[in-house]
Amino acid sequence: MPVLEAAGVCQGRSLGKRGERRWVQVLKDASFDAQPGEVVAIMGSRLSGKTTLLKIAAGRTVPEAGSVLIGDVDLRAISKRKRAKVRKEGLIWVSRVGMSQKLHVSEMVGWPLVMRHRGRRDAERRAAEMLERVGAAHCAKQRWDDLPRFEQVLVGLAQGFALKHPTMIVVDDLLDALGEPWTQQASDLLRSLIAEADRSCGVVMTVSDRESSLYADRVWALEGGTLVPTAGHHTRGDVVPLRPGHESGGSRRVGWS
Repeated sequence: MPVLEAAGVCQGRSLGKRGERRWVQVLKDASFDAQPGEVVAIMGSRLSGKTTLLKIAAGRTVPEAGSVLIGDVDLRAISKRKRAKVRKEGLIWVSRVGMSQKLHVSEMVGWPLVMRHRGRRDAERRAAEMLERVGAAHCAKQRWDDLPRFEQVLVGLAQGFALKHPTMIVVDDLLDALGEPWTQQASDLLRSLIAEADRSCGVVMTVSDRESSLYADRVWALEGGTLVPTAGHHTRGDVVPLRPGHESGGSRRVGWS
């Protein structure tokens, strides 16, 4: 069963200057899913609508039409209060945009746990554990904008996996366009964190180029508001060789197309 399944998602937005605004359809019948343990990439150019789609997948925006299922719960069909509850229970949003400059990195990683009704002391302990785990313990007392690009990635992943067993992690504009070897390192770290979470969660992320998308199990291209499977997109039952350093064994079976 997919951890996330979006079907027929439609969304528009207003563009243009005041007095000249027009309504533009950004997403048109966009559909995709994510399986447990799977990394799905949404590839598109700037202003293609990929961040809009991910905000819908993360329950932060309600689409005009379509459904977004987390398990058997349709985020579009429930109240704002119930969507907030679903997010607290394990639907995680991670983005480079909007990271607070008022909080130290340790507080940024721990704050989502406090919001999920964990005690402050427990949140501080878990934040320290995750920063140590991703190799960013030295960043604990720094602020987001002071971090080099790759260390921002480490902190973002620590925040995403601070909850020990997340259901779904939606990652916007974090791992994109790092270049080698940073993309490979970030991918290996992401895979190992998914494995440590018992491969029960799925990950959906935005990418803007094919280099970044090479490390996903499936890649959708967002073209004209519609999702199209790319050449890197595997179908149900395909057996794909493991990349070095990800897991033990010789191969893994990817999810649905």
